[in-house]
Parts: sequence; C-alpha cells; structure tokens
Amino acid sequence: MSRRIERLPAAAAEPLAQLHAACFPEDPWDAPALERILSLAGCFGLVAWDDENPVGFVLARDLAGEIEVLSLGVSPECRRSGLGRWLIEATFAEAVRCGGGSVVLEVAVDNDAARALYAQAGFVAVGRRPRYYASTAYPKDALILRRILANIEDSL
Repeated sequence: MSRRIERLPAAAAEPLAQLHAACFPEDPWDAPALERILSLAGCFGLVAWDDENPVGFVLARDLAGEIEVLSLGVSPECRRSGLGRWLIEATFAEAVRCGGGSVVLEVAVDNDAARALYAQAGFVAVGRRPRYYASTAYPKDALILRRILANIEDSL
C-alpha cells in the first residue's frame, strides 16, 4: 500500500464529486458545485491516494492571510487511519507556503470524530453559527474553529 497526497489536478470536479459523495452521502456536493468552488480565487485542493485510489481530500481557499477549509473528507474505509490528520498537516504546510497565518473551518457541533481530530491538530473554537447545517434532517449548529500557524514550520 502506497499512500501519498497530491495537489488536486485541473478538471477534477467529477471524480471529486464521487469521492465527496462517498465521504458525505447525506449531503454530497455535485460536480457543477465543485467546479464553481474550484474556480474561486485562491482555491486549492489536496487529494490523498491509497495506491491508485483516491481516499481523501481537502478543499481550501486562501483568503489573503487566512486559509479557510471548505471541506475535508476521508472515505469510510480509511477513517481512523491517520489520513485526516495527514490531510490537515498538508493543509498547514500549504498555508505556510501561501503565507497564511491561520486556518479556519466549520464543524457540526455533534461531529465528535471531526472535533477530536481538529482539537488534536490545535484548533480552538472561536465562534458558533446557529443552524448552519440546514440541509440535514434537523438543522445543526456549526462551531467555527481556528488554528494559528505561528511557529508551525517547526512541527512540519
């Protein structure tokens, strides 16, 4: 088994939509939506591969000094393998390369696994968005989390 993380290639909206649906079957993003996201200024993506199979991804956007994680997913069969943490660390490295001073994201208040991952990666809660996840069976609040990247180069 050979795992690697690479930049998301151009014209990857369709395969990314399939991976997003595998990661988030309750609220998948379709290829046209992902195409629009990928066309945003400063947007970048990273894909984790297990041999020739894409098994995880992160989509983020450079907002001139702060990187916003738009979506991060790991395929169900690869969860709890360290892949999510590896994607977060790769995002930190990309943020440092871009000159970003922090990384911010939203996570559902009831997503205990993701919240634990982000806490281990040094994220702290800085806000809350009531009913942010409205497309689910019942609306859920999101926590806004931030990781300051000062001295992150030392840990990469």
